Amino acid sequence: MNTKLFSGFVLAVMALGAAPESNGDLPKLQGRWETKVGLRKATVVSIEIKGNAVVATIATPQGRKIQADGELKIDETTSPKALDWVKFTTIDGEEVPEMRAIYRLEEGRLYIRSGGFNDDRPTAFDPGEGVWANVLVFQRPAS
Repeated sequence: MNTKLFSGFVLAVMALGAAPESNGDLPKLQGRWETKVGLRKATVVSIEIKGNAVVATIATPQGRKIQADGELKIDETTSPKALDWVKFTTIDGEEVPEMRAIYRLEEGRLYIRSGGFNDDRPTAFDPGEGVWANVLVFQRPAS
């Protein structure tokens, strides 16, 4: 997986961020979330949220790890709730374009549906066209 492909995937996986409110979603998003992707669900995507800072990591079955850091912005006043991945850079210092998404928290899971780089925000949790248009379902990793 090349750096641009990873960067795009990371942004697709991470579309969150806004001013923290003690009773809003941002405190509920804190910590580590994971999902598995790919045809065999063998690639692990994890996001670690601290404040509005995010570290996204992709771990392939071949043992390769790719990481990008950035910020999330959330807007709980919209329906569906909005999440943006912003200011992301890879470990090599490559900037990643912003990605708009929607999210929802439901029964201990974080659902994220991203658009593409600099594309319009999705309006529903239906899978779209393209590699970045899947609905990703994150859970807390088992201890």
